[in-house]
Amino acid sequence: MGGQHDGCAKRSLDHVVLPFASLDEARELFSGLGFTVAPDAVHPFGTGNACVFFADGTYLEPLAIADPAVYDAAKTGENLFVVRYAGFRSSHRLPSISALAFRSADATGDRASLAQKGLGEAELVEFSRNFRTPDGKDASVSFRLAFARAEPDSHVSFFFCQPLHAKAPDRSALTRHANGVSGLARIVLSDCPPDKSRELLATVADARADKGIDGRLCFELAGTALHVISEASLFEEFGAESKSSGGLCIRGIVLTVSDMAASRAFLAASGCSAKMTGGRLVVPFGADGTFIAFEESPA
Repeated sequence: MGGQHDGCAKRSLDHVVLPFASLDEARELFSGLGFTVAPDAVHPFGTGNACVFFADGTYLEPLAIADPAVYDAAKTGENLFVVRYAGFRSSHRLPSISALAFRSADATGDRASLAQKGLGEAELVEFSRNFRTPDGKDASVSFRLAFARAEPDSHVSFFFCQPLHAKAPDRSALTRHANGVSGLARIVLSDCPPDKSRELLATVADARADKGIDGRLCFELAGTALHVISEASLFEEFGAESKSSGGLCIRGIVLTVSDMAASRAFLAASGCSAKMTGGRLVVPFGADGTFIAFEESPA
């Protein structure tokens, strides 16, 4: 796909969008799990985030409505980012996991590549927003977004995110977390059957679909992966209960830690209701049965 690799052999995951009722709720949840949470930032179309950044360059974007009037105007004006977000909020219990953003060096080229396969949206979304650096200074970042087509029964949105600012902000102070998390290992999805979303996922991830154990689909990205697995495997590996909504959806986020014993002790001391399942520490996350899992990175 056009310009996506940014000098790398594989596509990179940029961030994961997690809708919340409010940023205060998001901050309380992630701070309680031992994450360093960035200061609130507001988009020009009425949403706001309180991000959790990782040392591997990926991040989580807890997202809420920050300015209802501006948000409603953007939705009426068919801003595609807001339309997708609003659609998810209206049909899912919060918090949840709604979208994957892939890193792009040329969102316009990615849009054209998607269109060639009949999998793209025509609209690009461009915006700039201010943010507060850890040392209290104000700065600005700009982005261009291109979106994959929304499948009728899908519960996840895919888009490409191209930074337009010349210099990336220094977020190193925000990537150190008391729970020991260093990065994002993989995103766990489900669909029935898992093969149903093969073409879409292979296209947006720009990766070959490999068959793994239990018939799962595995898409290897730069530094992380997407796994589409069965309900039986979800329960066996993560203790996740069956979800009856059907269609492609994100079930969980697997993060890496360097010392599982230390991370487990920290979460236990924080009163977190985490449990060990399949060698991973799993924390129930969303109201719809989603989870965040911690696993030890290879030595």
